[in-house]
Amino acid sequence: MELSERAEKGRKTAAGAAALCNIASALSLLTLDIPLALVGFWAAAGLKKGNAGARSIAAALRSADIILLVVAGVVTVRYGGLPIRAVLIVIAVCALLDIILLSILTGSKELEAFFKEVNGYF
Repeated sequence: MELSERAEKGRKTAAGAAALCNIASALSLLTLDIPLALVGFWAAAGLKKGNAGARSIAAALRSADIILLVVAGVVTVRYGGLPIRAVLIVIAVCALLDIILLSILTGSKELEAFFKEVNGYF
């Protein structure tokens, strides 16, 4: 299938977003959140194929992950006995990754063109 120039750029953006989604899902495995990781890996595979549902689910997972990071950080500092500085660094890195991925998934016009051409609606 031939894609327009803009959609071809969107395909490359989708591949980058899928890689970031895989990294974020692997970080979810570190917190033993296996269902979130499995859905994240599925969404990353769907992003590469141009699945619009996978894009929506990936965006929802990343926005929910930011909230979960804050809750897990508070619980870890309060009851885990870890230093707050270490927990804040981990939360900041993960939240930055989530925010970057959210901005790519929701704000890229090339990605929108890719999904429109692959799914066949205009």
